[in-house]
Order: sequence, then C-alpha cells, then structure tokens
Amino acid sequence: MKVTPLLAVAAWLALCPDQAFCGDPVIDANVKADQVQHLYIEPVNPAHRAMYDRLKQLRVLERLSEFLSPLRLPRPLTLKVQGCDGRVNSYYWDDSVIVCYEYLDYLLKSAPQETKSGELTRHDALVGMTVDVFLHETGHAVFDMLQVPFLGREEDAADQFATYIELQFAKDDARRLILGVAFLGHEQAEQQLARTAQEREFADVHGVPAQRYFNVICMAYGADPDLYNDAISRGHLPPERAKNCRYEYRRFALGFRQLIEPYIDPILLNRVKAQKWFSFDAVN
Repeated sequence: MKVTPLLAVAAWLALCPDQAFCGDPVIDANVKADQVQHLYIEPVNPAHRAMYDRLKQLRVLERLSEFLSPLRLPRPLTLKVQGCDGRVNSYYWDDSVIVCYEYLDYLLKSAPQETKSGELTRHDALVGMTVDVFLHETGHAVFDMLQVPFLGREEDAADQFATYIELQFAKDDARRLILGVAFLGHEQAEQQLARTAQEREFADVHGVPAQRYFNVICMAYGADPDLYNDAISRGHLPPERAKNCRYEYRRFALGFRQLIEPYIDPILLNRVKAQKWFSFDAVN
C-alpha cells in the first residue's frame, strides 16, 4: 500500500493523540537526572590565575551543576571554564558548555562599578551575566542532546531558554538576574549604535545587541507586567512592542512545557527551588 502524506500524518497522530511532541524513543529510554558535571581547567595565561582561584573558591561551577541537576539528559554534560587563546567567547561543543576566562574577564570589566538606577549592584550584574551565559549555552546543549525542535534561529531560542529559566525564580531573584542581563545588553547596544554598523554584523547567527536587549526586556515584561512595568515608564521598552510581550512569553512557555519540561525531574526541581542561589559573593 502506498503511504500518502495524509496517512503518514494520521499514523503520527495515532502515536501522539494529544498532539504533543513525540521525542526520540531511544533518547527517552536513556535519559536520567543529575548528569551535569563540571571542570575547572587551569589557565595558561597567568593573568587568569586569580579568576581561576576565585571561581573555585566560590564553587561557581559546582553551584551551577547542582542547579541544573533536574535536567534529564541521555549523557553527561560538562560545564567548563578554560582559556581560549585570547578569544572572548563561550560555546557548546562535544557535550560541554565552555565559557572562556577571556569572556569572564570581559564581564568583570563590563560590570558597573557603582549601583545603577538605585537597584542594580555590581554583584547583581556579575551574577546575572554569569548565570545567563551558562544558561544560554546549556540551551544549545538541551536542544542537541534531546533533539528538541525549534523554528527560527537557534541563537534566539537559546536566548529565550536562558531568560525563561531566569524568570522562574522568586520575583526578587528573577528581577536581579534580568537587570544584570539587561545591563550588559544595553551596554553592548549603546556601543554598537555609537559607531557605524558593518553589514556582516547583520549576517551573524546572533541578533544585534539592541535586538537581544529588547527581547530580554519584552520577555520579562510579558512574564510579569507589574514587576517590570518600569521598563515602559523608564523608556526601555517601546509601547508598540510591549503590547505583544505577554503573547510572546506565553508562546515560548507553551513550547518549553511541551518539549523540555518532560525532561525535568520534578523531585529534584522542587529541591532546587527551595535553595537560595545568589547568596555567594561576586567574583571581583
């Protein structure tokens, strides 16, 4: 019998009667929680030694690994910090999330020296920016390891993954994280807008800094319009974008619940939620 496209769709619906995402049965059979490991790679550049020592002292990777432990993955994921031969970078590759000492040094230099807007401290900015880069790259890892489908650009999806998770914390912690991420995005946007943009910047796999900044603010406003109402009153979020933010947040939340939440261990998640994650001192 010839299998027509209509019959193929009918067969798929028979296997997934609620029209939810049907994952790879091989992957689903092998996933388990507490798969996130960590590794501090000693720096070659002596200038990074103090940062390496400080990160280990604060147990930054241990905390992040524990925070991500509810993820049910088919194989181990390793969080690494390492030198990258002068490149300011972070990336996911070969089942590892890699954040370069050069990138962390960039964050240290970018963080405000004084409290901004009467609320954002240097500590909060550093924590927010550091958590965000690890969550962004973890988003890439989740998409790869669990074969999660997405429409649109992967970098945009990874940005949304990180922001969505940050918004799930208690309101005070979530706001601190979002303000830290938004601070860096705003600084990068201001730097780009102060010079003539090059055409190749618009061909990059990442959105331009201003777009990424507004996407973060929009998602936060969409999640909690009351908590982030000052995004509009202070002129950070144009009203014409704000009116769609609730919809944008809900659409991503729906995708997350259907495609990723089934791979989160609920018992470990409750344990993680019960802990205070931002009580450690800033790296400086």
